[in-house]
Amino acid sequence: MRNPRSTREQGAALVTVLFLMLAVLMMSASSTRASLAAVKSARYERDRHIAHQSAEVALFDAERDIAGAAGPASPRTAIFVAANASAFVAGCTGTGEHTGLCRLVSTPGVPAWQALDLAGPLSVEYGRFTGATLPTGAGLLPSRPPRYIVELLEHPGADPVYRITAIGFGASDAARVVLQSYYRRANATAPAKRLGWREVANWPELHAATL
Repeated sequence: MRNPRSTREQGAALVTVLFLMLAVLMMSASSTRASLAAVKSARYERDRHIAHQSAEVALFDAERDIAGAAGPASPRTAIFVAANASAFVAGCTGTGEHTGLCRLVSTPGVPAWQALDLAGPLSVEYGRFTGATLPTGAGLLPSRPPRYIVELLEHPGADPVYRITAIGFGASDAARVVLQSYYRRANATAPAKRLGWREVANWPELHAATL
């Protein structure tokens, strides 16, 4: 005959083992989820860093564009030398040497950098007017070249200041960073100078609100 007490003890031991196995399984699943989240977060930060560097490179390219990298005889350079406001087109719809030159929109209107799809064809692709090149599309490189637009700010009685807005891309095209700088071209009395810059972290939301 089986001892009822022994049977109960065996049943209790089995239940205990099952609970322990369930606890280990839950801990393993939680650890796996945490590891996957960490990998995803690290990949996002890596892509964002690449996009940020790409946008910064685009700001420098735009500054070289404004400084006359297209050449002293270029119509593009002549626009910046004369600070020709008429060359900056409403809606950033200019072509040729007017590509990416956006007319300033007075407050309370929506500024060009907010309304325009910076990743679209109306902005200037990196290197178009400067001849610079940037490796893209493989490994830890940007998925595609960054782009930028330029606005001529109002400058009564002062040296002209240009607002540059650039978008950079990560290894994934979905990773995007928008940077904006203010740049004064060199003149007879002062060297070229970046007057300030910022990241427009909420640009996707600002742009979506204009659609």
